[in-house]
Amino acid sequence: MNQNLDKKPIVILGPMESESAWLIDQLDQPKENAVGAYTFREGRIDGYPVVVCQCYIGVVNSAAATALAIAQYDPLCVIIQGTSGAHDPDLHQGDIILGEDLVELGSFYTQHRDEGQGSAIFDWTQPGAEIKVNDGIERVNVLHSDSRILDVADTVPYAEGRVKRGVIGAADIWNRELDVIAYLHRTLGTDCEEMEGFGVAQVCAQLGVPCADIRVISNSEWHPQEEFNENYGEQCQMFVLHTVRRLIADQTLL
Repeated sequence: MNQNLDKKPIVILGPMESESAWLIDQLDQPKENAVGAYTFREGRIDGYPVVVCQCYIGVVNSAAATALAIAQYDPLCVIIQGTSGAHDPDLHQGDIILGEDLVELGSFYTQHRDEGQGSAIFDWTQPGAEIKVNDGIERVNVLHSDSRILDVADTVPYAEGRVKRGVIGAADIWNRELDVIAYLHRTLGTDCEEMEGFGVAQVCAQLGVPCADIRVISNSEWHPQEEFNENYGEQCQMFVLHTVRRLIADQTLL
């Protein structure tokens, strides 16, 4: 009898087809479970239950897919993965960032300025996202990947670039202004940006499910020749598959 049949599944999210299709193809005994606009592909990796979902781009999409996945599957953990744009000038296409810290980049308070005074983006403040903690509500700007998952990811051999624990920023923004990118890197320590991770982490934090954000650098404004290339999405999926196999083999989180 397969002792893995009654185990909680590992859920893996990828926003675009180029960030999820390869992983879906790796599933054994695949079947589909459509919930509204979101289709969860259920299958097995090394005999262990794994669910992969193309969650679509954006914080709302990733948060919705995460909430549905938790309600449907009560998962062992949720991994959001895919491409990202570099904030750190030392990073290049193919480098992997393990999101130790996940920073919210999409909510701001601005100071009053009269008509004609323009904007002062570097004076904006971040109130943070509301999260219920015990009996109260807190605002937080930073959440975290589960360290146990990142410890396993750290052991995965990777020859296509660097693997770095770092800070991943997320919002429905594609920043291409180098002054803004430099400001976020300097003040918040962001290594890269994407559009989903914090939403996943926020839902997981409130529902008590471990999560991790793992990203590959697919483009960098610091290096004009490194324009967005969706093919790096498959590279990230390969890295995540190796991580998941080690999570299963080592019984991490079980």
